Amino acid sequence: MNADTQTTNVVDTIAATGIRKARQGWSQHGKAVHALDVQDAVVFALKAHQVRPTVKAVESVKRELAAAWPESVPADLAPAPTSASLSMEAALMVWRFSMYTLRRDASGWLLDGRPLQFTQLRKLASGWAVAVAAAHGLDAEYAPDARKVLADLRTLVRDAVPR
Repeated sequence: MNADTQTTNVVDTIAATGIRKARQGWSQHGKAVHALDVQDAVVFALKAHQVRPTVKAVESVKRELAAAWPESVPADLAPAPTSASLSMEAALMVWRFSMYTLRRDASGWLLDGRPLQFTQLRKLASGWAVAVAAAHGLDAEYAPDARKVLADLRTLVRDAVPR
């Protein structure tokens, strides 16, 4: 697969999560999001497509995303969300909700340095999975499986740059 096709596939995955280029900055489902949230999504999507997330690759995807998916493009023209894109979006939402303090070590999950019960984390993942499905106009039965969201969250937390 050539680089242009890979970039387009990554951009389509991100567009399926509702991320758009706003007049100033970025938005997701009509709400402003931080540029670092978009960068997390780009890195996550690149890795999901087995593309090394170099600075050049990330910037290329962001440029194509901004050109192809401004806020002015109607949502119904966006790529349909897939199970993988819904799961990725839910994992990113849990990550944002934790204010980027969620970590995992040998003892388990930590939130802001304090132990977090796995059942609480699973409840968060499940709740965000349903919320993400609803943001796309889907019923709860189409929400991604919490186990997949947790697996994506493990990957995200492992690969995240400390903030």
